Amino acid sequence: MNLVVDTNIVISALITPQGTISRLLFKDLSDAQLISPHFLFDEMVAKYEKIKKITGLGDENLKELFYLLVKHIDFIDNDLISNENQKHAYEIVKDIDKKDLLFVALSMQTGFTLWSGDLKLVNGLRSRGFNNVLLTKEIIDRLK
Repeated sequence: MNLVVDTNIVISALITPQGTISRLLFKDLSDAQLISPHFLFDEMVAKYEKIKKITGLGDENLKELFYLLVKHIDFIDNDLISNENQKHAYEIVKDIDKKDLLFVALSMQTGFTLWSGDLKLVNGLRSRGFNNVLLTKEIIDRLK
């Protein structure tokens, strides 16, 4: 399975390191190719203090956990995602959440399925004809 991992997946794994998403990332999807635009790092930096507060982890532990998670993901430079795909993705996400533009564009460019835990995003994408997206539950169902 080839997946584009969005920010809420990584944040969910950080918040619940013993949870389902962490298990998927570390075990069940260990043979999958996981990619994400480099933009994920920008979002993680912006949300770092909030994640730290929610998890109660110190800087060293949170950074170590983040490293363990992201070493399973290949990061694609944002500039390598074509303008054409970005424009197409923008038309789809502009009324849903513009921050998801690069994740959708990367999915379009690579054909990898977008993995998101954001129900509003998934439903919005599907309602606009973008069906190459799965929720965590759907990934679990496919792995069975």
